[in-house]
Amino acid sequence: MTNNDFPSRQYAMEYGTFLGIAWTIVFIIYVMGFRTGNGLFFFLGLTGLACLLILPFIFAWRIKKLQPDNEGLGFIRALSFTINLFMFACIFTGACEFVYFNYMDGGQLTEAVRKMFTSPEMKEAYTNMGLSETYSQMQDNLTQVSNLSAFEKTEMLFNSNFLFSVILFLPVSLVASLENKTKL
Repeated sequence: MTNNDFPSRQYAMEYGTFLGIAWTIVFIIYVMGFRTGNGLFFFLGLTGLACLLILPFIFAWRIKKLQPDNEGLGFIRALSFTINLFMFACIFTGACEFVYFNYMDGGQLTEAVRKMFTSPEMKEAYTNMGLSETYSQMQDNLTQVSNLSAFEKTEMLFNSNFLFSVILFLPVSLVASLENKTKL
């Protein structure tokens, strides 16, 4: 049995905003890692990615626990909640990334990535592994990315966030749709 009066969309908006904030923070940490070349930021970014994988499940568990009278949300409503959750997160993060690329970056991120990958050590490592052709393709890709507009860069990141969301739709929906079992 499901509760049709439960405001799952409002919770999806709230939790999606929190998830979007978390995605934005991890994005900023990675940007700082590339721009400063500091390994600590890369480590914090990897730790943040692990948290980002767990966070939607925490929100799904929370929405499950908020159901009144020990009812379940139902799979269709849980799927709707999950889709809304991830879409709000994608939109929030996309807006923040657009602001970064359009007003704050000025091409510094792509230049920092280019410097990292054009270092003699990186070229030597790719050559020693027999990946010279891959290295030249990577250089061409970096040139193409540096020529993209702020909107196009944001769109690329939005698409990757959306793909991440699509992968997690079903597992997160399953967690949200479970019925509460309480022992009296």
